[in-house]
Amino acid sequence: MNFKSSTLLLSQLSLALSRNRGISLCRKYSSQIGAAATAASPSALQQNWDSAHAKNPAFAVERDLPTPKNRKREIGLFMVFATITWGAGSIIAFNYQRMTSTPVTAALFTARHNDEVHETLGSQLNFTSSFPWISGDISHLKGFVDVEFDVVGDKGLPGRLVLKSRRTGKQNGEWKTTEFYILMADGRKIDCGE
Repeated sequence: MNFKSSTLLLSQLSLALSRNRGISLCRKYSSQIGAAATAASPSALQQNWDSAHAKNPAFAVERDLPTPKNRKREIGLFMVFATITWGAGSIIAFNYQRMTSTPVTAALFTARHNDEVHETLGSQLNFTSSFPWISGDISHLKGFVDVEFDVVGDKGLPGRLVLKSRRTGKQNGEWKTTEFYILMADGRKIDCGE
């Protein structure tokens, strides 16, 4: 017997054994499943039905249902939380709108290039924080700007920029600035309108 024929014989023998083993495993598992299915006989099902304390097949309709919980407290807490969240979100959105408006950014730019502000506060005049609180109101429809916000320069001295302006006529886009200054902590006013 040569090497090729012995290898071929061994491969055929292992193939035959694996097929027989697979068939016997399938028969073994299928017989267990069938035995479990025949174990649930009609008498066992009847006993399960009787143990459910059913008066008739429509027992689900006739049984006593539990009373639902009173959820007034949870609904009230949800309403309070939703109101606070909505209110805080609205305040933040309107403040961001004022912060990024044209009058505020233009006022900050103009004050930044004022010589007296440059000498007193420094060259890098900006908001005191990344999200400052802008007091006052801006209404392009009604024609007025009345805002105040905190500023600080690179010298570290804080100040409060005040801008008040009114539209002179409804047909034209001319505005008249009535107040535009930086109020320092010692009470001194630096006029930025010049």
